[in-house]
Amino acid sequence: MKYLVTGHQVIPGAGHSDQVNYLRAGKAWARRHMDDGTLVAAYSFADGGGMFIVNTPGHEELMRMLLTFPLAPMTQFSVKPLLDFDQAANIIIGTLEAFA
Repeated sequence: MKYLVTGHQVIPGAGHSDQVNYLRAGKAWARRHMDDGTLVAAYSFADGGGMFIVNTPGHEELMRMLLTFPLAPMTQFSVKPLLDFDQAANIIIGTLEAFA
């Protein structure tokens, strides 16, 4: 299942050096998950925070993965499941045609 995960830091790091260490660890985490295919994309927002597109078998695996993100204890996540656009459109078309 694919998910859109957005997040922003709600608790600041203790200092600049701590923040640098967290970000370096976050980069390594992203690289590992990109390499294993569970992280499809990772972007930062210009005004802070960022987003991931994650591909896991289910909700439980997603939760386990997010809990390993180095900045997780300081981050508020929002998760939305993603559907392939063509498949979603076909579902809606089929439902609407049943009422026509």
